[in-house]
Amino acid sequence: MSVPIAADARARLSTLLAAARAQARATRSGVLVSVTERISTIDPLEALETMAHMVGGRALARDAADRMYWARPADDFALAGFGSVVILSHRGADRFAAIDRQWAALRQTALIDDPSGGAPGVGPLLMGGFAFDPDGPYTGQWRDFPAARLILPRVQVAAVDGEHWLTLNLLLAPDGEPDVDPATLLALRNRVVGGQAFAGQPVPPLSKGEAVASVDVRPASAWRASVASAVAAIHGGAFEKVVLAREVRVTAPRNFDVAAMLRHLRSAHQASFVFGCWHGRSAFVGASPELLVGAEGHEVHASSLAGSASRGATEDDDAALAARLLASGKDRAEHEIVRRAICAGLAIFCDDVIARDEPSLLSLPQVHHLHTDVRARLREGHTLLQLVAQLHPTPAVGGAPRDAALDFIREHEQLDRGWYAAPIGWLQQGRGEFAVALRSALVTASEALLFAGSGIVADSDPDEEYAESQLKLRPMEMALSGSVAAMDKSGPMRAAAGSGAGR
Repeated sequence: MSVPIAADARARLSTLLAAARAQARATRSGVLVSVTERISTIDPLEALETMAHMVGGRALARDAADRMYWARPADDFALAGFGSVVILSHRGADRFAAIDRQWAALRQTALIDDPSGGAPGVGPLLMGGFAFDPDGPYTGQWRDFPAARLILPRVQVAAVDGEHWLTLNLLLAPDGEPDVDPATLLALRNRVVGGQAFAGQPVPPLSKGEAVASVDVRPASAWRASVASAVAAIHGGAFEKVVLAREVRVTAPRNFDVAAMLRHLRSAHQASFVFGCWHGRSAFVGASPELLVGAEGHEVHASSLAGSASRGATEDDDAALAARLLASGKDRAEHEIVRRAICAGLAIFCDDVIARDEPSLLSLPQVHHLHTDVRARLREGHTLLQLVAQLHPTPAVGGAPRDAALDFIREHEQLDRGWYAAPIGWLQQGRGEFAVALRSALVTASEALLFAGSGIVADSDPDEEYAESQLKLRPMEMALSGSVAAMDKSGPMRAAAGSGAGR
């Protein structure tokens, strides 16, 4: 429901809290309170750093363990979420539907004051993600990122179409008591909007003798053998395509600075979805070029991204490699498998599914991809998370047919993918977007685990697929190398509070 807007944030929050207390006590149920205000220009990532370094009350100190950043740099769109008023999670096979139900129930009784008129990313929303395969191998390294985990942030900062918004969220218990002291929350708000930004330390260069080291977690020869086994299985009729991923462990002499990493990624990968998600002792960071699915009202947008080639050293070389990719029968066949599956999946809940028959070229700093934009119209009564559940995993990251490919991955890949190649993003009433978490790393103090995969089809060559996966590792390798921070300066925005590397 909507509440009339008062003069300032403090008065508006006080008005809303009074109404929520009465409602909570009358209904004997919890009530979400959300107040939004337009603020002066601020970088949401900078705001997140400020909040993480501010010393607050106990509840807010605990909140510092949960944070998320999301950006589409080319669109001048960014979100930052600090803390967790509510954590929605579920481990079962129906995890997407369970989150949908929890989110609807939370919104049903909420009191919301949003003067933006419902702008994208403004007002109460969820931020987070899901595991690639809850039934796949589990090593414990992803313990901070379970099968499904989305947070309703305590404080949100959004940059949308040149405007900047701050949202405060509280949850009142059935007795009418808020879950955090409003005065403490307002003090945090004042720090963010008052221009007292955290002055992050510059990242010093590595000195002579220092180096970032990387090693394949699984020997390259063993991974190539799995590719050969997949090709044999395809020729035997087991499935049409399967995606096999690799894991690389990177260690540094000092802690990685996740905020510096995100700044590098959003600068170097303007056309990607840049994300950072902190929980517990770890951070999951990446710059994915692939949208799984997004919605704005009934308008749905998805992306088919499959088929890759390296960038050239010269302009002529680059053009030749791009032309070769567009003409490649192997890559076009792989891409068509993905395009076909996305269109079929959307058609279950959507009308007017539109996708061009011929792929276009998406050129990123290290790699060219074949790309097809897919549009559709969501039918009444269906939700974005239903689309996520239907599409994930697409053949671009799993294979086709899906079940046969997943069985092969579980048996042969020997990798706990965790949130790699899984849906990550944000969700609010009537809109949201989830990317496929590619070009990503799981970071803990001075160690990072990087992930990259290759789509295997009948014509795949193990050596070529390994080389392709190396290209896909480069964005995160470069971001990591430039984000090593001094160990004695590691703080809340670093990957972890301690030295618990090596998990």
